[in-house]
Amino acid sequence: MTSRPARSLTRLGRWAARSAAVLLVAAGSLVAVAAPASAAGGYLYTTFKGDGAADQELWVYQSTDGSNFTTYADTNYQGPSGVLRDPSIIQLNGVYFIAYTVQSWTTNSTYFNVASSTNLTSWTHVASVNSGIADTKFTWAPEFYVEGGTVRIIASIAQTTCSNCFRPYVYTAQNSALTSWSGPAQMGGLGFNHIDTYVVKSGSTYHAFAKNETSKYIEHWTSASLSSGWTLAATLWTSGYEDRPWCSRPTGSGASTSTSTPTAASGRRPAPTSTTGPA
Repeated sequence: MTSRPARSLTRLGRWAARSAAVLLVAAGSLVAVAAPASAAGGYLYTTFKGDGAADQELWVYQSTDGSNFTTYADTNYQGPSGVLRDPSIIQLNGVYFIAYTVQSWTTNSTYFNVASSTNLTSWTHVASVNSGIADTKFTWAPEFYVEGGTVRIIASIAQTTCSNCFRPYVYTAQNSALTSWSGPAQMGGLGFNHIDTYVVKSGSTYHAFAKNETSKYIEHWTSASLSSGWTLAATLWTSGYEDRPWCSRPTGSGASTSTSTPTAASGRRPAPTSTTGPA
């Protein structure tokens, strides 16, 4: 989570958005995501617009190809804290859920929130999930990760007792309503001072894509376990890029998760190539 202004989607970002969709198919992701053009329900992308009070609210974008997005709705939803940033979205059994940061990047936050909707425009608060980490300073960018029937959220936590010490922690839903959560469980070995961690699984290998908040590069990490044994596989995109999620929108029930694509540095805000008014 950063404070940089939004920018247009670069050629690299557009290429990576397409590549990520294909990668999920090749990797046998938990979500049956076809190539973008043939996805039955298209794609959804949730975000916020900036650091101003009126901009820290939920916006929903839609796409038929995973590359060109148009505005679906400015929901005006800001959650109980009046601040909504970094939303991650899934669809679970016909209900949409978002997890999001509850304060600006300059304000301490010790928890993240979860909200639900059946229509993408009207949202209801579901849960506030405490970090569970002593001396928490920031709780940023909660990202959904669904494996089988298990729904997890990976959040970036920093403490007041150290400097530049963000670490990813896993929280696990205890019911299908996502009102109760266990955790935290640290993703052991996944570096020091990493944010915006997003995970996919290919075969028996977990792949994590995280922004190194010190070098400002996106890194690729791998492990045989979600909770331990992470090793650095590669440094990917150059400084000034962040990962960002979007979500397949199936017409049936089941679970669909956000997918992570690198785009131009934009503080995890939208960078659609075209927009229209809210639907």
